[in-house]
Amino acid sequence: MIKDLTFVIAVRKGSKRIANKNTKSFAGSSLLKIKLEQICRVFNKPKILFSSNCDKSIRIAKQYTKNINIRPRVYCTDKIPMKKVYSYLASHVKTKYICYLHVTSPLLTDRTLKKSILSMKKIFNTSKTKYDSIASVTEVREYLWYKNKPINYDSSNHPRSQTLPIYNALNFAINIISTKKMKNEKRIVGKKFFPIILKFPENIDVDEIWQFHVAEKLYPIFKKKIFLK
Repeated sequence: MIKDLTFVIAVRKGSKRIANKNTKSFAGSSLLKIKLEQICRVFNKPKILFSSNCDKSIRIAKQYTKNINIRPRVYCTDKIPMKKVYSYLASHVKTKYICYLHVTSPLLTDRTLKKSILSMKKIFNTSKTKYDSIASVTEVREYLWYKNKPINYDSSNHPRSQTLPIYNALNFAINIISTKKMKNEKRIVGKKFFPIILKFPENIDVDEIWQFHVAEKLYPIFKKKIFLK
């Protein structure tokens, strides 16, 4: 099914929490370069659509793909809803499926990425499938409160932690969905997705500067596990 799949990498300049996050020096490389190299390392001649308004990011991406989308400014602001960005990106994809990858997951292993793509045939190519997409998640089993009230347990009858229900938190390291659904429904996660469970450190999402530094320290330690064996 890799022939029916396009990997979509979309970044923009102007990150506020981490300046130049995508191209900033990271463990002797950059978040963007690490993700593009991973795709090309795991798959033979993969189809990659790269979309950005950042000149430096575009120069890096051209080393890995010829399919470059110079994204209009209107699709690169903080004000535009992401659903419009998703629909715009999907309109530039010709394959049946899209694998939307975020560069902010540098500790995702090759093995997990390959396994996720290989699972597409089993999940999508059956008339009895109940799933419309694939998404990576982090399992959360904690004592959760919202607006000063517990939402997953009775605080008057404190349960053991192992009996708490497990919640799935989207971490957006991997999202696989049909191009048609992404374009028309303007989403990268369907209503009934098959969960790919990621554990630490694979599930680290670099959003704040402290996460950037933590991931950078961990990357060389886990590098052998990240690369496909």
